[in-house]
Amino acid sequence: MLTTVYETLAWTSPSGEVLPRLATEWSISEDRRTYTFRLRQGVRFHNGADFTAQDVVYSVTRALTGGGPVVRQRARNLDSVTATDDYTVVFELTEPSSAFLFEVADPTGTGFSSILTDTAPGHGTAPIGTGPLRFVSYTPGSELVLEPNPEYWDPSALPGYERLRVRIIEDEPGRVAAIEAGEVALIRTDTIEVAAGLAEDPLLEVVETPAWTIWLHAARTGRTADGAVVRAAWLSLDREGLADIAFGGAASPWSTSHPLLAYGQGPTELPGYQRDVEAAAQILAEAGYEGGISLELLYPEQDLYPDDFFQVLVGSWSKAGIRVEPTPVGRATWLARLVTADYDLTVTRHGWHANPYRYVLPRPGWQAPPEDVLPELIPALTDLATATDGDRPEAFRRVQLLESEHGYPFIGVVYVNSHHAYHTHLIESADVTSSVTGDRRNLYLSLAPAGQLPISSE
Repeated sequence: MLTTVYETLAWTSPSGEVLPRLATEWSISEDRRTYTFRLRQGVRFHNGADFTAQDVVYSVTRALTGGGPVVRQRARNLDSVTATDDYTVVFELTEPSSAFLFEVADPTGTGFSSILTDTAPGHGTAPIGTGPLRFVSYTPGSELVLEPNPEYWDPSALPGYERLRVRIIEDEPGRVAAIEAGEVALIRTDTIEVAAGLAEDPLLEVVETPAWTIWLHAARTGRTADGAVVRAAWLSLDREGLADIAFGGAASPWSTSHPLLAYGQGPTELPGYQRDVEAAAQILAEAGYEGGISLELLYPEQDLYPDDFFQVLVGSWSKAGIRVEPTPVGRATWLARLVTADYDLTVTRHGWHANPYRYVLPRPGWQAPPEDVLPELIPALTDLATATDGDRPEAFRRVQLLESEHGYPFIGVVYVNSHHAYHTHLIESADVTSSVTGDRRNLYLSLAPAGQLPISSE
């Protein structure tokens, strides 16, 4: 609903570019504290109400007064939002920031960026937005039904089908059975093995795109307080082995940016990402760890990693003299220890973020603070947060370089692909690129019927 029925003022492409949507243009004051958006005219909500700046004020105010922790966190720097006329809205910040634009332009609508109307307040039961798809019905646990919006402000974006039925099938075997029986035209798979099996079916096309990343964190307290230990651990990582063995080639070594982010630096461009076991062992020896060191790797037991994942990790570290014991714990226990830096090493999984800043920001409490470990990171992050559009790529790369040199606050390991399978006699193609953020808009709008679908043109 957030990405198809509702819309945002702008949106962020996978390459990191911020593009217009309900706003046609915007300007940012020289002090980076005032954002002015000019709104698209002639737009109507699905109930016929005109879209104006008052709808933006209503939507943001509603989110800030009734939203949860994510909203408060993303809007912590927002001081006010004001409609200066019917098609101009102004956001005032408490502190200078260029990163705020990415919050407004989050295409998933998470936080406060979705635009709603107070003329149809049943947002949770009968959603009314301005988007290219309209809400038809929802059966909890069963299906969501959408249809193209014939009054949409950009007719060229509308798909060629009359109705879209989104079946809710939580378990992967159920999804596979549905597509093999021809009951659905497209599914998302959970596992690499299932995607590989479906790729052998001549009636199906399987498409993939890098979707989620694995990060490794060192608490930088206790046994990992010594930067030499962390540098040796990161330098001895076998990313190629993880990609090829643990993930069967459906992953690639990567860093602290998304592979599709145009100005992010990948593993071949950053120091400490090329594996060098001998150099890692020498770093340990020179730091006084001639006999090696033992560390605990904490992770939530509910997270499903491939069988070979921890075996490859432990094996790669052992070659440098780092003995690592993977320790699964309940999620509540893991989270309590994570946010208080009560661990040696831990592993986390993250989806792709529309806001690239999130890839490089330290998480308060997750590790020792920057002022204790890497004080020069603080001004570099400030420069990134206030950079102009033209300066942002270089500021982002400087932060990446500084963090990779010191292995703080975390390090990227691999990017793992997600897979979608579709019937080629039902669908001509499917663009899954933006769906890695949770944004279904481009995927749904890209579905072009290849022939007569099972029910009408659904």
